[in-house]
Amino acid sequence: MSFVVRVLQSWPRMMAGPVVARFPPIIHHLQVAQDLPLPLAQCSTLLKTWMASDDGGRVLVHDLIRLEVKRLLQQYQSYTGTDLLAATQSLLLLAIVLLFGSNNTPAVSPSEGAHILVEMWEVKHRLANTGMFLKEEIDHILPTWEDWAIVSAKRRTILALHHIEWVWSLLQGYPILTCFELAPLPAPAAGYLWSEMDEVSWKRHYGDWLAQWKGGGYKMGELFNIKHGESLDARSEMWLAEVDEYGMLLMSEINAVSCVE
Repeated sequence: MSFVVRVLQSWPRMMAGPVVARFPPIIHHLQVAQDLPLPLAQCSTLLKTWMASDDGGRVLVHDLIRLEVKRLLQQYQSYTGTDLLAATQSLLLLAIVLLFGSNNTPAVSPSEGAHILVEMWEVKHRLANTGMFLKEEIDHILPTWEDWAIVSAKRRTILALHHIEWVWSLLQGYPILTCFELAPLPAPAAGYLWSEMDEVSWKRHYGDWLAQWKGGGYKMGELFNIKHGESLDARSEMWLAEVDEYGMLLMSEINAVSCVE
C-alpha cells in the first residue's frame, strides 16, 4: 500500500514540475495539445504555489486548494465533454494533496476527507455517464486517435479515483469499497499506444495491437481475478508486458488487495 500512496503523491508534483510535457498518467497529451484546459490550468497554478511554499506557507495554500475543490464540486455539473474530464482530473490531483499531504501528514481531517470523497463520487458518476467505451473498441476495429485518447483518459481517471478511495479507506481503517462494477472496462492500454505522439504511427501500432489481441482486449475483470502468489495466465502476462507505469500501479494494488484479504 505504501508504494501506491507514494506514486499517487508524485502526481501533483508531476503536474507542477518544470517539464511541461510530463503529466500524470491520467492526462493524455492530446488533452493539452493546444493549451491546458482551464480547470487543469488553475490546478497547475495552485500546485506550483504549493510546491514552492514552505511549511508555514502551505497552510495558506491548503486553504486555497480547499476553495478550488469546493468550487469544482459546486460547478462540475456545468461542465461537459473534455472540460468535465479536465475538472475531474483537477479534483483528483488537488484531493491527493489534501488527503495525503506531505510527509504523510494529511491537510484535512478524516471527516472532511470522507466528505470530499463522497462528493467526488457524484463527479465520477457524471464523467462515467459521458461514455466509457467506443463502439470501435467493442467491434475490435480502429477508432479515431482523439476519441480513443479521451475515452482512455476517462477510464484512467475513474480508476485513479478508486485508487484514492481504496488507499484512504485503508489508512483510516474504514471498510474497503469494492470496484467490481469496473470489471467490464478495458484495462489501461499499452504504454506505446498511450504515449505515441504521431497519429500515423499510432494507427499502425493500434493495428498491430488489434492483431495481437484477437480475442479482445484485456479487461479489468481479468485483472481483479489475479490471485496473490499464483502464476499469471497468458493474457495477464501479455498485458503486463506492454503496460506503462499506470498499469504497473494497478498490478501493485491488486497484489496489495490480495495481501490485505
